[in-house]
Amino acid sequence: MLDDQSRQFFQNWYKSNLGDSLLQLELSEITSELDSAVGYYLVSQSPLRDFSLKNHRLRESILIAPVLEFGAPGNTIVARASELPFEADGVDVHVFHHTLDISATPHDDLREAARTLLPSGKLVIIGFNPWSLWGCRRLFSKKVKAPWCGHFIAHQRLEDWLKVAGLTLESKRFVFYEPPLQSSKWRSRFAWIDKMFRPLKLPFSGVYVMTATKQVRRFIPLKPRWSGARVRVPPLSKPTAKEMKE
Repeated sequence: MLDDQSRQFFQNWYKSNLGDSLLQLELSEITSELDSAVGYYLVSQSPLRDFSLKNHRLRESILIAPVLEFGAPGNTIVARASELPFEADGVDVHVFHHTLDISATPHDDLREAARTLLPSGKLVIIGFNPWSLWGCRRLFSKKVKAPWCGHFIAHQRLEDWLKVAGLTLESKRFVFYEPPLQSSKWRSRFAWIDKMFRPLKLPFSGVYVMTATKQVRRFIPLKPRWSGARVRVPPLSKPTAKEMKE
């Protein structure tokens, strides 16, 4: 279940200059991942109260929240992330927007999302990268404000969790190499960092985007091999001259 205090911290932080800039980039990355997705159900989780995903081809969009908050959209369902009210193999796409970063049970949340995914269903994870300038900033923070109160799960560890949950990693991207500075003026001075590192795709960005799919083993039915009854036929022999006379 999401920590309510951390959730409120994130909602306030995303209203800031830095938070809004990051959110627009994250929404763009999620939209690109949903471009090829088709089906019925899109389930998303986020610390934001109103986390709306648009420009996708899935019929129904559902937002999971641990509590019912004032101003929540009509498609919000109150539920624990580790106990989703969905049947197994029923969700086409599941999106984790920093919910693993502030979850008390990230392993259970991941396994539950894998349970609800259809075979070949897609899971999109947005998380903070500890091996970045953002991770360094978190080391010197008191962790009482967002996003520093989050766990900052390493992408290598998350890959192991995906394997245990029965998911296969399809892609991994690193975005937002800029330092975590609230001032847009100072961020523009360090824009060269993002321009230099983004083409290199080095794993030192502030945020990573991971996409995994649910793989199900396919069994090829074997036709039964019917063995026919064997009948012994005595060998044919030519009659002797004596037998022919008789």
